[in-house]
Amino acid sequence: NDIIDSSASTCIDIQANDVILDCQGHTIDGSDVFGTTGIYVGRSSATTTNITVKNCVLTDWYYGIYLSFSNNNTLTNITANSNFNGIYLSFSNSNTLTNIIANSNTNGIYLSNSNSITLTNITANSNSNGISSDYTHSNTLTNIIANSNFNGIYLYNSNSITLTNITANSNNNGLVLYSSNSTTLTNITANSNNIGIYLYSSNSTTLTNITANYN
Repeated sequence: NDIIDSSASTCIDIQANDVILDCQGHTIDGSDVFGTTGIYVGRSSATTTNITVKNCVLTDWYYGIYLSFSNNNTLTNITANSNFNGIYLSFSNSNTLTNIIANSNTNGIYLSNSNSITLTNITANSNSNGISSDYTHSNTLTNIIANSNFNGIYLYNSNSITLTNITANSNNNGLVLYSSNSTTLTNITANSNNIGIYLYSSNSTTLTNITANYN
């Protein structure tokens, strides 16, 4: 069944490793309280937790899904709308995010100090930041739609990032690379933004097949 207007500070806390959580399309809904979490996978130090979370809808949390020091997990077929952070990864490496919808959050997907992350088939619209990344490296973003955000994709101190097949239209800034080096951008469409692609103090960046019209 759905969980609606949960008053829990953490609704589902996965403390064991090698777990599959299948929500079967049900909603886990919070009450818009600061610091609350819909699904939490956290450890005190870096741990290979090997958890799969799938077919879940997260709404009205501070963190829809929160991974902390948790490596080698899979998030798939997730909808995280109307949270502060739809999906938040902190010090969590080698995780795979596929088929994610993260709309109308402050941050749709936020990667902090999390490396070797694979994001595929992501829609992040109408957020402040569609996808935000800081202090990361070696992440891969493929088949991303990030429209009508303040920043479609924002990289800060994030190096060796590969972005392929990206659509970032009708944002204030389509893609922002700030102090982010050795980044590869291929097949990018960034139309009708205030700034299509903004590079600041970002070196060794490769741009191929870029469309940026009406910015």
